[in-house]
Amino acid sequence: MAEVIDTVIAGAGHAGLALSYYLTRNGTEHIVLERGKVAERWRTERWDSLVFQFPNWSLQLPGRSYQGPDPDGYASKDEFIRFLEDYASIIRAPVRCDTEVVGLREAESRRSMILETTRGVIEAKNVVVATGPFQVPKIPALSRDLPSDLFQIHARDYRNPDQLPLIRCRPGRR
Repeated sequence: MAEVIDTVIAGAGHAGLALSYYLTRNGTEHIVLERGKVAERWRTERWDSLVFQFPNWSLQLPGRSYQGPDPDGYASKDEFIRFLEDYASIIRAPVRCDTEVVGLREAESRRSMILETTRGVIEAKNVVVATGPFQVPKIPALSRDLPSDLFQIHARDYRNPDQLPLIRCRPGRR
């Protein structure tokens, strides 16, 4: 038997959490499903030294803005994750962590959607996919024709320089 909820948001990043804020204010029953933890993509698909691309004063979500001592600085990856975690806590977002959506289809009644998750089935009138636009790497087919000893890594999987092979130049070459 499926759990029935008015609205399901897939993704507990900034977009999913901002929508949760407004749905709560509106009194709309909802849950936020996240395959890992809040800000999962920032945790697992960003390089270690990444900083937020805009100054800290621009870190704003509905009902919350940057509160730290360096408004003109740039938040590190970990600081941005904490900002989102704190926000989720402050707005009491109904986040269900470690719940991945593995299927989505229209219900037979055509009045709702059926979400298959790693923790069961949910039926919802409204479903919002807030997972970001770059979930699947786009790797050019041409890369398959490159020599197998040529190191390749997608930006999603890059974390730090230690992953890169050490390249030694031969004497007389630059």
